[in-house]
Amino acid sequence: MTTSSLPGSRPRAALLVLSLCFAFASTSQAAPAGCMDARELKEMKQITPNSIALLAADQTTWQVNFQNECPGLMAAGKPKILAKDGQVCGTGNEFVRAGGRDCAIAAVQQITRRDFADIARQADRTPLTTLPTVNVSEAKRTLRGSPSYCFDTRHVRSYGDNAKGFIVQTNPRRSGGNREYVVEVANNCRALMHSPAIQFKSGYGTSLICGNPGDVIIVQEQPQASERAAVLRDTLVTAGERCDVLSVYPAG
Repeated sequence: MTTSSLPGSRPRAALLVLSLCFAFASTSQAAPAGCMDARELKEMKQITPNSIALLAADQTTWQVNFQNECPGLMAAGKPKILAKDGQVCGTGNEFVRAGGRDCAIAAVQQITRRDFADIARQADRTPLTTLPTVNVSEAKRTLRGSPSYCFDTRHVRSYGDNAKGFIVQTNPRRSGGNREYVVEVANNCRALMHSPAIQFKSGYGTSLICGNPGDVIIVQEQPQASERAAVLRDTLVTAGERCDVLSVYPAG
């Protein structure tokens, strides 16, 4: 009597080996704890010569600090990050290259979406722009904004108050992939806790709400259900309690 291996045993072994290989490859590509995956950045902003703020492809937000002051990176063409395997950990031999100079990275830390929104909003108020943004032009004013800190009232689906605060739900295809935004308001907005009919008004007279000066939420009389969507899109100002918008950023 002769013996032989069980039918299919070799394919199973080969499949197991391949599975282990794929698992190892996936693990090796993951960013180490405390490190930023800089291979596909979505946004880069700078408001101080000592640091930049970054939005990664996975929607995490980071601040990178330099060893020495490195101003004007956004004006020097398209900055590039040089780091082993595209992972920035602040452990040395990592640089931001722009305009023929290398800025050595000293440290990297994750920041909140709110912090990134504040930095991006300040950066876009300067004459310099970074990555592509939402541009809304008028005869006398120009507003630059980005889905990192703005939502377009034309694409609002719903709104309400929850544990995160006052939340606005938007069309993610029209909002940089963001489904929800946290809208921080001043202490004069207790009426929002009851989810009344509201109207957004931009301080720049556009459809974007970014936390810019003059951005407000106007509480209105409760309309019929069929009129609710129209109220969200309406740009005319009507009488009612006003709530100052202080900050806007994606929830998460």
